[in-house]
Amino acid sequence: MLITPGYSDTAILQLLIMSIGAAQNSQSSLDSTINTLKRCLQIAHGGGTPQPCPSANQDETQIGDIMRLITKDLSEPYSIYTYRYFIHNWPELCVLAYDTATDSYVGAVVCKLDRNAEGRRKGYLAMLAIDELYRKLGLGTRLVRRAIERMQAQGCDEVVLETEVSNVNAQRLYSNLGFIREKRLVRYYLNGVDAFRLKLYFSPPMAAAMKSSLV
Repeated sequence: MLITPGYSDTAILQLLIMSIGAAQNSQSSLDSTINTLKRCLQIAHGGGTPQPCPSANQDETQIGDIMRLITKDLSEPYSIYTYRYFIHNWPELCVLAYDTATDSYVGAVVCKLDRNAEGRRKGYLAMLAIDELYRKLGLGTRLVRRAIERMQAQGCDEVVLETEVSNVNAQRLYSNLGFIREKRLVRYYLNGVDAFRLKLYFSPPMAAAMKSSLV
């Protein structure tokens, strides 16, 4: 396990996991959306059941923090309009990790809902980023699980994402959560790097059929 510099073993992960608050209309700014962060969970180091806690006060200065957290780990930069698209339309699927000790965001997962070719609801995991000092602590897994639970609660049959073929750690994380590799996407990213498309099926028969087809 990674031991973060400057933290005791008992206080290394006093974090909040929270979702962006209630959906805003198209006239609302990203700033006001961030100010409505709700439904956070406190996570104690070493496991245990998350306990409800109040949201920390938010202000517009943290918008830049969120963008910097995500941008530095992505292959391609996103404009503020991309963040606004996800956060305004699916605020409950934008889940953040916040460290109360350092008063900073240390992790984020951003998702959306869509429909597949058959008309069934499909979740899409667009972005996942964890501050490098907080990796190997299971935080990414917790964030993704929280987002998956919310997508499943809204009737999704599957969740889809893409990840770089060279990102072994991300592939391992998603594999442990039940994602399977669907296909390789050649030169998927603007930098020319290939990607794997991964899928998580909630329907057991569909999942079994997909796995057998890949053998």
